[in-house]
Amino acid sequence: MFDLIIRSLTQRKMRTGLTIFGIALGIFAVVVMGGMSEHMNLVVDKSLKLLANNIQIEPDGTYGGVGTLDESKIRQIKRIPGVSDAYGVLFTMLDPESGGGGLTGGDMVFGVRPEKQMIDAKLTSGRYLVPGDGYKAVVGSSIARKFNLKVGDELEMKSKRMQRTSSITNTRNVSVVGILEYTGSFFDGSVQIPLDNAQKFYKMENTVSFIYAEPAPGVDTSELARRIDLSVDKVKSTSPEQLRKDIEGNLMIFSLITISAAVLAAIIGGLSVMNTMLMSVSERTKEFGLLKALGAERKTILLMTMGEAALMGVIGGIIGIAAGGVLTHFLNKSFEAQGSALFAITPRLVMIGLLFAISLGIICGTYPAYRATKMSPMEALRYE
Repeated sequence: MFDLIIRSLTQRKMRTGLTIFGIALGIFAVVVMGGMSEHMNLVVDKSLKLLANNIQIEPDGTYGGVGTLDESKIRQIKRIPGVSDAYGVLFTMLDPESGGGGLTGGDMVFGVRPEKQMIDAKLTSGRYLVPGDGYKAVVGSSIARKFNLKVGDELEMKSKRMQRTSSITNTRNVSVVGILEYTGSFFDGSVQIPLDNAQKFYKMENTVSFIYAEPAPGVDTSELARRIDLSVDKVKSTSPEQLRKDIEGNLMIFSLITISAAVLAAIIGGLSVMNTMLMSVSERTKEFGLLKALGAERKTILLMTMGEAALMGVIGGIIGIAAGGVLTHFLNKSFEAQGSALFAITPRLVMIGLLFAISLGIICGTYPAYRATKMSPMEALRYE
């Protein structure tokens, strides 16, 4: 049967080629857009794993607010039963004129207490911050690659604030004392400096962006988060479990948006399979009649017709996956100069792309195949 399928497809090279191209184009879009979604999922997952099992506290009514918590709230949180320790973190953009940034990406400056490492990551060179460091910095691997930094080099930070109708930009160099290993997380684009110096440079004295509360051993983090909300005014506490759920929910929306257009393109490719198979069935009416007259079962004709559609789906899927992989590889290479990547082609994405292509071929080939099996041998043999 396989030789009949190959012969049927090769007899109509142009039509078969265009159909395969349509499927490949749709799967190519699925791979590229899905690669962006997969990369974001991997980055978020690795970022959450690097953070300690602490409760995140932010200003009530905001998500990712910057510099809106007074440090006095840290003392209030420390007094709550079940809290082992609490500390503040200030974050802002490394270059406010570049746009972007935030906890979802971009080059960020984190003001941290030197004795409290924000993430659990090793160094490739240098040392961590220590109490008494002035304008010293530990930078992520992406920052080091982007600015070609090594231990002892200087990195420029910028702050921007409005004064009446104009903005004032201040700059300050910090000395790199340590470089973090590559983590595949948001923190690869981070610059960590002592909190007091960050507050001074950014004119944000006594304020932090987040407070992290360390739970005492054996304390339920969800219950402790609720206790903090009830005890401290105008804050919102999020347990590690809830933080993961919130971020994963946002990522699901992002994934749906990025992939929906690609799936539409793939479905259009599938419709071209149906069109091709309908035309093929119509042109081969006499051939199917002869096969039935010679004793071919309906199941044989059904499998042969659907096999043609499935094979075109397989070929188109492989071509689309390969083309998407090549494009994302070169795009990632081009972004390496900026110390970042945008796409991740995972085995899961490859499998989804291939199964989607095969499914499109089979589903869109089902109706033409059913029409072929319904033909009467006598009517088909008289067909011209």
